[in-house]
Amino acid sequence: LSTEHQQYWNSYLAVDSVSMSEPYLRSSIEGKFWTNHSVRHAIGEEIRLIRDLTEAIWGASLFRAPPQGDVPIGLTTFLRPTAENFNRFAMALDKLLSDSIDVKFFEGKVPLETETPRPHGKIAVQNKGTLTLLEEWLLQEITWDDPDAFRKVVIGPFRKVRRLRQRPAHTITRNTFSAEYRQLRKRLLWDVFNSLSNIRATFAKHPRARDIPIPKWLDDGRIDVF
Repeated sequence: LSTEHQQYWNSYLAVDSVSMSEPYLRSSIEGKFWTNHSVRHAIGEEIRLIRDLTEAIWGASLFRAPPQGDVPIGLTTFLRPTAENFNRFAMALDKLLSDSIDVKFFEGKVPLETETPRPHGKIAVQNKGTLTLLEEWLLQEITWDDPDAFRKVVIGPFRKVRRLRQRPAHTITRNTFSAEYRQLRKRLLWDVFNSLSNIRATFAKHPRARDIPIPKWLDDGRIDVF
């Protein structure tokens, strides 16, 4: 797994999370042209590339195309760092990720159901979730140098987003205000981007993917998290 994105993120953490957005400062105050891309745009681009790559390699797309062809508005920066706004953000991010994975892609690749023996010889059949299918298929299809690192870096962010989305549905929470929500949001966006980037970079090595162009800016650190 590449460490380039992690090193870039560590340097980014040195910027005060509650300070003015650096891209906004450069473009609006200093009059300098912003040449980078937002992490939200990068996430959308990685998902688009994964759709194109899986279509070229396996003849089917891992992700369904978004209805409006763009990143959900819920991923934009919230004006007030509150629990309600953060929960809305987590829901939008989960819809973009787990909810957009096409279960049909895994047909014939991994079992779509689990069978659990029950008393009196009965068998309980349960459909697998999209993240379980994704993890099983990636472990089966690709030889990872460190499966534990794969689960942490690639699958971990997806599962974290899913947990954050489910929490408000099962508990009563106060709409608290905390500047920490801004940093949590930035960290989550970066971890999701890093996960998608690792998947895309791995698929791009396949011989059938040689004709899929990869934008250089995705790998050279020209991404801002705000």
